[in-house]
Amino acid sequence: MRKKLLLIAIFCALILTLVVGAMYKYLMSQVYGEEQTNFEMQVEKTIKTEFFDRDITQIEESKSGDNQYNKYYLYYSATENKNIIKQLEAQTQVASKQLKDSRSMVLSYVNEEKVNDALINRQLVTKEYIWDDKTKSLKYLGELKELSEILLSKNRNEPRLKDIVNDESDLLAINRIVQEQLLSTRTKLKSTIDEEELDQVLTNDFLSKDSKITLLPHSIQIAFDKEVLGVTKMNVDTEKILPFIDPAIVSDNNLPKKSLDQKRNYVALTFDDGPNDTSTKKLLGELKKEKIKATFFVLGQMVDKNPEVAKKIVGEGHEIGSHSYTHPDLTQVTLDKVKEEVLKTDKAIFHATGVLPKLFRPPYGAVNGAVAKTIGLPIIQWNVDSEDWQVKNKDLIVNKVIDTVENGSIILIHDIHERSVESIPEMVSQLRKRGYEFVTISELLSYGQKPLNQYFGLADQREIK
Repeated sequence: MRKKLLLIAIFCALILTLVVGAMYKYLMSQVYGEEQTNFEMQVEKTIKTEFFDRDITQIEESKSGDNQYNKYYLYYSATENKNIIKQLEAQTQVASKQLKDSRSMVLSYVNEEKVNDALINRQLVTKEYIWDDKTKSLKYLGELKELSEILLSKNRNEPRLKDIVNDESDLLAINRIVQEQLLSTRTKLKSTIDEEELDQVLTNDFLSKDSKITLLPHSIQIAFDKEVLGVTKMNVDTEKILPFIDPAIVSDNNLPKKSLDQKRNYVALTFDDGPNDTSTKKLLGELKKEKIKATFFVLGQMVDKNPEVAKKIVGEGHEIGSHSYTHPDLTQVTLDKVKEEVLKTDKAIFHATGVLPKLFRPPYGAVNGAVAKTIGLPIIQWNVDSEDWQVKNKDLIVNKVIDTVENGSIILIHDIHERSVESIPEMVSQLRKRGYEFVTISELLSYGQKPLNQYFGLADQREIK
């Protein structure tokens, strides 16, 4: 009898447990259901607050993980770039996984922000919210912003180089920078570059004003008009081409400061017609002793004869420029001959030093519009002529320079004459006594020199027509 009563008691207890459990489950489901309703309402309210003034034409909503209360939302235009959507999805997934064990919401969208009249920043914004049981509301945790792309106000869809450069001189300057970068990249992949590859870079017209571009946070991607060395596009640091693009497309905070102190006086020593293995080597020793950097305008044929000296010029921190291959008057020869003189010298300098010249000094200073366009580099003239080619005495060479020098002067000397090299110690001493400091041409011109222009000194720039 007792055994029977015990079984009945156990049975009743089980029934009671099941009933209580069911009631608890029912009541809790009601509570959670109410909380979920509140959660959904808060989600809807937050979304409306964020997007009441946004033009959103497509919405994607998804649940993340196994927790049905953890949601993420992606908002973007139906015409949005697929790569942008992928970036947005990836950024959203990362945030959602961090909140997967809680009732939460991740809200992601593409935000456009006007920088100035020329630029629009597009940012990927991901905001995180978590449910607060005490206040029964969504609590804002924080947000992540990633700059995805930069658009031009005047041409949002297909910006081109012509939208950011002012004229052909800018385009030519950018072309040389891209050529250098192509060759530098190629050199890293293989130790030597053959003539065919060099010709591809130096003779192909792979850039034009209609070349497509993409503005990135710190660089500009340029799509080539034709493939070169197997490359169809290249990212170029904005700072490298800054002097040659519309400054409105760059934030003022990113503009590099001019390298020269405007309160000080500078001159640039330039040396023509070398290199040779005697006086040029001696000159390099003198410059090293005086801790001076100069600019050498070399002849291609002399570089081919003395490649190690050319390499030493660049290796010791001096600037190297082209002075043609055989020293003809370029205004008295055909444009094909001009092109040949420039190309052969570019190749000679590159093979010897691994760099391309950024500057050109025409023999005798002779240049016209057609020649300047064919050369495609800034033309560097001079306003102080040492006349060392005809003056036989080193003291007279020094006096000629000292008597005509001024702030920002470009001084012409020839490193192929022993007397010229012998004049350097006294010339440097006299110039320093007068408060002058020595810089390269690019330093003097703050790296802003342009093709189709000639420079006689810091304050004397003339367009070549």
